[in-house]
Amino acid sequence: MLLKMPQNVRFIIDTLNENGFSAYMVGGCVRDLLLHNDPHDYDVCTSATPEDVIRLFDKTVNTGVKHGTVTVIIDKQPVEVTTFRTEGEYGDFRHPDKVVYVRDLESDLSRRDFTVNAMCYNDKEGLIDIFGGEKDLKAKVLRAVGDPDTRFKEDALRILRLFRFCSALGFKAEEKTLAAAKQNAYLLKNISAERISAELSRIARGSDPAAVLPLLDCEGLPFLRKNGDIKKIPGLPDNEKLKYFAFLNLLCEDLPGALDFLKCSNAFKKYALGLRRAFEFKCENRADIKRLLAILGEDVFDMFCYKSAISGEDTADKAATARDIINRNEPYKISQLALNGNDIAALGYGGKEINEILKRLLETVIEDPAQNRKETLIKMI
Repeated sequence: MLLKMPQNVRFIIDTLNENGFSAYMVGGCVRDLLLHNDPHDYDVCTSATPEDVIRLFDKTVNTGVKHGTVTVIIDKQPVEVTTFRTEGEYGDFRHPDKVVYVRDLESDLSRRDFTVNAMCYNDKEGLIDIFGGEKDLKAKVLRAVGDPDTRFKEDALRILRLFRFCSALGFKAEEKTLAAAKQNAYLLKNISAERISAELSRIARGSDPAAVLPLLDCEGLPFLRKNGDIKKIPGLPDNEKLKYFAFLNLLCEDLPGALDFLKCSNAFKKYALGLRRAFEFKCENRADIKRLLAILGEDVFDMFCYKSAISGEDTADKAATARDIINRNEPYKISQLALNGNDIAALGYGGKEINEILKRLLETVIEDPAQNRKETLIKMI
């Protein structure tokens, strides 16, 4: 079996081999190539130490020398090259307390998370599959390498990675692996909120986000409570932000609390809470759509997509009307009024009065855009 290998990866492996070291493509790139998918990136494992790698290649970056990883840059393309290793205890349930370099490949592969990610390849030796990863790929099964309880206690993030791969690949978790993931889910409280959020976002973007349902009500993810049908998420457009909102909105009764727990950005919080608020908004005419635009701006189109996918409502005409309002530059926000706060202050008003007047003028102009003339608005005041 020959797998397609990029020229820069082949150069790295050939260079290491020519200097007496073993080297292989390893992990996710091998899995993806066997599935006939294009890998996002490539990793190489080798018997060479980081010092050997740095010596043999002109351009390297010490991205993780402490754990045996050096990034080699060939033709501006980075490839992570990691020394065969075994690992000590995982005191923080995420990172090994120490790593020990080894010479044999099997010891290195045995520390990896799932069988489908524990295969390696080079052109000379072909596919090396010690733990049955290729068989599990064909069966569409995710199985931990070795004892699943040990794998998840080593690195609790692997629990979320299990469900991310299930969602992305459409695979099912092997029975013992699934049981161990659920049993150890409480360990997720040791993982940073940012890493949890990143994995949940990837689960949301997969073909089967419902794969995460076994984690509902677990101690490590206390904000997850089934609130809607997440099987509808794959019907949304390929929009990372929208799918993550839909995922959280359908799994979190307390969306603001979940956003805070996950330390989401202020921009995403504003987006998510705006879409949830707008979802319940009555939208019966052109003026209502302008009010929605005032809340969401062009994110209103995401809201229409969400409502169509989740509730089955046909929102195409409303989306077309919103686009027409924007194209015609019909005012729907205060900054589009023909006068501003300084104009109102010049009439003798101040403080909160100015903001209240602007809001009332905007409401009038939303109903009748023809009123948006400075002289007309001053007469109204």
